[in-house]
Amino acid sequence: MTADLLSTVATGDAARAELGRLVTYVDRHSVAFCTSSWWLEAAARLLPAEPVVITVRAGPAPVAVAALGVTKKRGARRISLLGGELNDYGQLFHDDEPAAVALGEAIAAWTAEQGRWSLDLDQLPPGDPVAGVLVDRLGASLGEGPPMPQIAGLGTDYRISRNRVRNAQKAINRVEADGRTWARLTIEDAEVVDRWLPRVVELRRGRDHGVGRRSHLDDPAARSFYTAVVREAVARGRAAMNLFLVDDDLLAGYSVVMFDGATHRFFDCRVADDHQRYRGGSVCELMAVTRARDAEDVTGFDWLRGRTEAKFGNDELFRVRVTASSHRSVVAIDEWEQATRQRVKAVLPAAAVRRLVAR
Repeated sequence: MTADLLSTVATGDAARAELGRLVTYVDRHSVAFCTSSWWLEAAARLLPAEPVVITVRAGPAPVAVAALGVTKKRGARRISLLGGELNDYGQLFHDDEPAAVALGEAIAAWTAEQGRWSLDLDQLPPGDPVAGVLVDRLGASLGEGPPMPQIAGLGTDYRISRNRVRNAQKAINRVEADGRTWARLTIEDAEVVDRWLPRVVELRRGRDHGVGRRSHLDDPAARSFYTAVVREAVARGRAAMNLFLVDDDLLAGYSVVMFDGATHRFFDCRVADDHQRYRGGSVCELMAVTRARDAEDVTGFDWLRGRTEAKFGNDELFRVRVTASSHRSVVAIDEWEQATRQRVKAVLPAAAVRRLVAR
């Protein structure tokens, strides 16, 4: 790259307009559904964080882009990737190392102008040169993210165990033993998804409350974002929704899977809290995995962040997290608040926790 590199910063409505101009560039570099232009545009439009787009150009052509979000909390500006904690894959887009370095310098310079601030860029790829610049310029810390369980070689090198298939069949047997009917439904039509989304959202919230935690879908903005991206992904042929129905109309569980080329990613899944004995989540989970196994062009299945007993496979990925702050007190207050919440939750009876989170 020989042309001079110039950076610009757009915020608010100007950032939304800039994302519209960068659709082709972003999608050419995107590595997952949550780094696509339509995901970022929905986040800029629907989530409360103010969007900030930093673009590096060589002449008129973009060569690097950072899509960020800024919120204000306890007197400090909190800077994250656009979409924040909802992103299982974070990405700072760049053509090559010189462009990446220029982008890192531009992010660092803009961040340093924000007064009291904290920076938390999560789920970036290991070895990202932009992250290295931020470590040098802002004194940022670089840490390993949570494990992301994977199934590599699905259908060839890896076989789904008979026990997992039997567990799903046991769920169906329970329905039949109760004298009820059942159906497994896969939806890939956006208009049909529209009809089911309100019930999926309420099932998700009910299950989260049932285990004593707030649901991120309790927040109206997060709920609007969730429904918008699921519908858009299905409309684009990038997702499917699986449902397990009892007696035609009782929603016992669901899963949503995103399609990223040769990899299917497990976006969301829940069992109906009032009908756990039917194991609807397990049924829909197996529907997702067996579809990926049977598809000729799919070779991997990605469970996204976090280990659980339900997630199985033969590999794990780890992304990285870049954090920094203008003042140590900004982070100290956050740590104190988190510790206080954990102490309060630990001493409250489980029933009291469920009542609180359901409010």
